[in-house]
Amino acid sequence: MKSDLIKKIEEIISNQTADESELILQLMSLLQEADSKSGITEETKSISSLGAENLTKLKSSSPGVNLIKTGLSRFDNLLGGFTLGELVVIGGRPAMGKTVLLCNLALNISIHTPLLYITLDLPESTLTKRMISTITNIEISKLMHPDLSDTEKEVLGDAESTLSKYKIYINDSRHDSLAELRSYCQKQIEENGVKVIMLDYLQMMNSKEASIRHLKVGSFIHELKKISRDFNVCVIAASQLSRFVEFRGGDKRPQLSDLKDSGSIEEHTDKVIFMYRPEYYQIAVDEDGISTEGTTELIVAKNRNGRLGTIKLKRNVNFTKFKTFDGYSQEFNFQIRRPHDN
Repeated sequence: MKSDLIKKIEEIISNQTADESELILQLMSLLQEADSKSGITEETKSISSLGAENLTKLKSSSPGVNLIKTGLSRFDNLLGGFTLGELVVIGGRPAMGKTVLLCNLALNISIHTPLLYITLDLPESTLTKRMISTITNIEISKLMHPDLSDTEKEVLGDAESTLSKYKIYINDSRHDSLAELRSYCQKQIEENGVKVIMLDYLQMMNSKEASIRHLKVGSFIHELKKISRDFNVCVIAASQLSRFVEFRGGDKRPQLSDLKDSGSIEEHTDKVIFMYRPEYYQIAVDEDGISTEGTTELIVAKNRNGRLGTIKLKRNVNFTKFKTFDGYSQEFNFQIRRPHDN
């Protein structure tokens, strides 16, 4: 006999009046519903048993055992960094520095924590050169089209031993199905002890399961969230923002509605962090009259388990390295989340 799931799938496919995108949306919704039901455990626990279990773990655990430090001191002090089991999206318009930030985070995190970097935007050789540029302070253009002084060549001579200290695994392959992506991540987690997975960037991902862009992004976000929870790893994904930001008046700071292609990004993520460079929009000074030259704001727009707010970073002249903006006492504007926030 046919299962109820197969019958429902046949009913959707036999609908002659629906167009392709509507059929795909209905099928994805049905499959996600079936997938979520299959993951429900049979055992239901009381709050008293759950409380005892969690209190025991809390009393016996070491401080910060599930935390991933970013190496950005102010961010870590205020948010604690990232957490195992969560999905983080870093969004921004082109030229905001998303890949630069990911490279910085990857290098900072991987000193202590094995990290997988899936690069869809840049080939692995270019990404590696960017990381070399970050640790050596040699301009990326000189590494892309070698024009190095003797001093710079000497610096590069020490880079190999420096790179060996980082536990970074880079892959630039495109995964054509959700099952393939999950299988690959699981293999890296098991073989290399990966605890953090970075993906640059969401809109570059392909999927056999969907042909409509917003459905592709939605299905991948759903799978990335499952990977983070099922394997207890932190997944950090970069995302483009809608071009409607450019047509907005005022300072053009991004907001959650600017997440491109899918409302699923906002729905399934634990943290959403936007990158914003005021000087890109010819804003020379901020509201306090402080120069915005070299300044990048990290706007924490969603944080399921913590605060919202803005952190200011300074970048170096080569645009390869970020550090927290320690010279300005009013750099942070954090607020406790409202009780009704999700």
